[in-house]
Amino acid sequence: MKAQSKIVVYQLALIFVVAITGYALYSEQFDLKAVLYGGFISVTASIVMAVRLSQAVKSAQKGSKRGGFYVYLGVIERLLIAIALFGAGLMWFEMSPVYTMVGLVVGQVGFILGGFRVKE
Repeated sequence: MKAQSKIVVYQLALIFVVAITGYALYSEQFDLKAVLYGGFISVTASIVMAVRLSQAVKSAQKGSKRGGFYVYLGVIERLLIAIALFGAGLMWFEMSPVYTMVGLVVGQVGFILGGFRVKE
Protein backbone atom coordinates (compact mmCIF):
# COMPACT_ATOMS: atom_id res chain seq x y z
CA MET A 1 0.00 0.00 0.00
CA LYS A 2 3.02 2.27 0.37
CA ALA A 3 3.41 2.73 -3.39
CA GLN A 4 -0.30 3.41 -3.84
CA SER A 5 -0.17 6.05 -1.10
CA LYS A 6 2.67 7.81 -2.90
CA ILE A 7 0.72 7.75 -6.16
CA VAL A 8 -2.28 9.36 -4.44
CA VAL A 9 0.05 12.05 -3.05
CA TYR A 10 1.31 12.74 -6.59
CA GLN A 11 -2.27 13.00 -7.78
CA LEU A 12 -3.27 15.41 -5.03
CA ALA A 13 -0.21 17.57 -5.55
CA LEU A 14 -0.78 17.89 -9.29
CA ILE A 15 -4.49 18.58 -8.82
CA PHE A 16 -3.82 21.36 -6.31
CA VAL A 17 -1.06 22.90 -8.44
CA VAL A 18 -3.27 23.01 -11.53
CA ALA A 19 -6.31 24.22 -9.57
CA ILE A 20 -4.44 27.02 -7.82
CA THR A 21 -2.58 28.05 -10.98
CA GLY A 22 -5.76 28.09 -13.04
CA TYR A 23 -7.58 30.08 -10.39
CA ALA A 24 -4.73 32.57 -10.12
CA LEU A 25 -4.59 33.10 -13.88
CA TYR A 26 -8.30 32.97 -14.74
CA SER A 27 -10.08 33.74 -11.48
CA GLU A 28 -13.19 35.22 -13.09
CA GLN A 29 -14.14 32.27 -15.27
CA PHE A 30 -12.26 29.41 -13.58
CA ASP A 31 -14.43 26.99 -11.60
CA LEU A 32 -12.09 25.94 -8.79
CA LYS A 33 -14.66 23.71 -7.08
CA ALA A 34 -15.32 21.75 -10.27
CA VAL A 35 -11.60 21.13 -10.85
CA LEU A 36 -11.14 19.98 -7.27
CA TYR A 37 -14.23 17.78 -7.54
CA GLY A 38 -12.91 16.18 -10.74
CA GLY A 39 -9.65 15.52 -8.93
CA PHE A 40 -11.61 14.02 -6.04
CA ILE A 41 -13.23 11.59 -8.48
CA SER A 42 -9.83 10.54 -9.77
CA VAL A 43 -8.33 10.11 -6.30
CA THR A 44 -11.36 8.14 -5.09
CA ALA A 45 -11.07 5.77 -8.05
CA SER A 46 -7.37 5.32 -7.33
CA ILE A 47 -8.02 4.50 -3.69
CA VAL A 48 -10.61 1.88 -4.68
CA MET A 49 -8.11 0.34 -7.09
CA ALA A 50 -5.38 0.34 -4.43
CA VAL A 51 -7.62 -1.49 -1.97
CA ARG A 52 -8.57 -4.12 -4.54
CA LEU A 53 -4.96 -4.62 -5.64
CA SER A 54 -3.97 -5.07 -2.02
CA GLN A 55 -6.67 -7.72 -1.65
CA ALA A 56 -5.47 -9.44 -4.82
CA VAL A 57 -1.88 -9.56 -3.57
CA LYS A 58 -2.95 -10.96 -0.19
CA SER A 59 -5.10 -13.55 -1.93
CA ALA A 60 -2.25 -14.58 -4.23
CA GLN A 61 0.18 -14.84 -1.31
CA LYS A 62 -2.20 -17.23 0.44
CA GLY A 63 -2.23 -19.42 -2.66
CA SER A 64 -5.76 -18.59 -3.71
CA LYS A 65 -6.60 -18.19 -7.36
CA ARG A 66 -9.08 -15.40 -6.66
CA GLY A 67 -6.49 -12.63 -7.04
CA GLY A 68 -7.55 -11.94 -10.61
CA PHE A 69 -11.15 -11.66 -9.47
CA TYR A 70 -10.23 -8.82 -7.12
CA VAL A 71 -8.42 -6.99 -9.90
CA TYR A 72 -11.44 -7.20 -12.23
CA LEU A 73 -13.77 -6.26 -9.39
CA GLY A 74 -11.62 -3.21 -8.74
CA VAL A 75 -11.80 -2.18 -12.39
CA ILE A 76 -15.58 -2.46 -12.44
CA GLU A 77 -15.93 -0.61 -9.12
CA ARG A 78 -13.58 2.11 -10.29
CA LEU A 79 -15.59 2.67 -13.45
CA LEU A 80 -18.94 2.70 -11.67
CA ILE A 81 -17.73 5.03 -8.92
CA ALA A 82 -16.27 7.45 -11.45
CA ILE A 83 -19.48 7.49 -13.48
CA ALA A 84 -21.66 7.92 -10.38
CA LEU A 85 -19.55 10.73 -8.93
CA PHE A 86 -19.27 12.49 -12.28
CA GLY A 87 -23.04 12.27 -12.74
CA ALA A 88 -23.65 13.55 -9.22
CA GLY A 89 -21.31 16.45 -9.84
CA LEU A 90 -23.13 17.43 -13.01
CA MET A 91 -26.69 16.85 -11.88
CA TRP A 92 -26.87 17.59 -8.15
CA PHE A 93 -23.87 19.82 -7.50
CA GLU A 94 -24.24 21.59 -10.87
CA MET A 95 -20.50 21.59 -11.57
CA SER A 96 -19.13 22.75 -14.89
CA PRO A 97 -18.56 19.68 -17.09
CA VAL A 98 -15.42 21.09 -18.70
CA TYR A 99 -13.70 21.99 -15.46
CA THR A 100 -14.77 18.73 -13.82
CA MET A 101 -13.16 16.86 -16.72
CA VAL A 102 -10.04 19.02 -16.35
CA GLY A 103 -9.75 17.93 -12.72
CA LEU A 104 -10.40 14.30 -13.64
CA VAL A 105 -7.78 14.31 -16.40
CA VAL A 106 -5.22 16.08 -14.22
CA GLY A 107 -5.81 13.48 -11.53
CA GLN A 108 -5.25 10.68 -14.03
CA VAL A 109 -2.07 12.35 -15.29
CA GLY A 110 -0.92 12.49 -11.66
CA PHE A 111 -1.73 8.79 -11.38
CA ILE A 112 0.40 8.01 -14.44
CA LEU A 113 3.30 10.21 -13.34
CA GLY A 114 3.13 8.81 -9.82
CA GLY A 115 3.20 5.28 -11.22
CA PHE A 116 6.35 6.04 -13.16
CA ARG A 117 8.03 7.73 -10.22
CA VAL A 118 7.25 5.07 -7.61
CA LYS A 119 9.31 1.93 -7.87
CA GLU A 120 8.56 -0.79 -5.40
